[in-house]
Amino acid sequence: MKKLGYLGPPGTFSHTAAMQYAAENDFQPVCCSGLETVFRQIQAGLMDAGVVPAENSTGGTVGETLDLLSAVEGIYITGELLLPVHQHLLVRPGVKLQQIKKVYSHPQALSQCRHMLQEQLPGIPVTETASTAAAALLVSAASWPLAAAVGSVSAAENYGLEVLCSDIQDSGVNNVTRFLVLGRKKTVTSNPARTSLVLAVKDRPGALYHILREFAMRKINLTRIESRPAGNKLGDYIFFIDFLGLDDDPAVQTAITEIGEFVLWSRLLGSYPVYREPEEIESDSSALMEGEVNLSNIREKIDLVDSEIMHLLTIRQHLVDEVARFKVGKTKIVDRQREEAIVNRVRELAAENNLDPAIVEKIYRLIIRGSVLRQRELISL
Repeated sequence: MKKLGYLGPPGTFSHTAAMQYAAENDFQPVCCSGLETVFRQIQAGLMDAGVVPAENSTGGTVGETLDLLSAVEGIYITGELLLPVHQHLLVRPGVKLQQIKKVYSHPQALSQCRHMLQEQLPGIPVTETASTAAAALLVSAASWPLAAAVGSVSAAENYGLEVLCSDIQDSGVNNVTRFLVLGRKKTVTSNPARTSLVLAVKDRPGALYHILREFAMRKINLTRIESRPAGNKLGDYIFFIDFLGLDDDPAVQTAITEIGEFVLWSRLLGSYPVYREPEEIESDSSALMEGEVNLSNIREKIDLVDSEIMHLLTIRQHLVDEVARFKVGKTKIVDRQREEAIVNRVRELAAENNLDPAIVEKIYRLIIRGSVLRQRELISL
């Protein structure tokens, strides 16, 4: 049977997610001592797949997972699953809330339950552990009983503890952790799909804006963007971007090609099915297909391009205003040589892009005329 690695020990939420995925996909869950172990075992071929936590709706991103995704070669995201997380305060049998002298848990779990711990256990020290299950094990094996762990019902059952307080996470029942499924091969999938990309941005003004703009122009829906220190020097970051669509969609391929000018390097981490609960999988899937094209879709894209043209014309006018400030006090405003150079250049660009050079020239002569009138107006003030 195929092996599925997860962050142990048994009783962690990773264990619960792994058990769920294994049951649905015929895997044998295998406990690993750390997230890096999961990655390295898959990379070495000792595991067929792995399940790792990526982000929590309350506690935020699991930074170690992102760091490993960028650092470990030959690993792809092949799937995702969402696990509702219910955090409980676990104690040895008979221990009361007012008796607790110390609380143990994983940093993410402690972060998710910050308000409850501050209100119900003010001043009680908390200690971070490698996992919620490790915290439960520590409490169950301690020589003194007046400690508590934050963890799951599964952790309580595995280590002989009882639930003293239920659902202590700050967001009530709306606490969800997103897990990623990892493998050595890219997934062959269809829409609705999500694609993950990691990249390093060049150190130049507007680079990140231009990258995001390429996706926006093509109506590619970004579902997450996250930065992590690159590890080189202070101020250097890499970015993780998730978006809806397949990596072989024409619009996605064009966007990735166009951002090449603004990145030092980029790597596709995989395209995989968007996780949906069983009741969400209905006959409306055809309406979600990104490849479905109709007149309304095309007109929406034209409207988006028109908005982008207006944005660029606004930027151009601001630059013209700056030029006008340099010409204050000078008699010569019009530079015919410069104008003809612009026209010749845009005619060449038009021909290269299969556009009518004559039409493009007319448009640009109107733009230039407007720029000259704008400069005269500003200089005369």
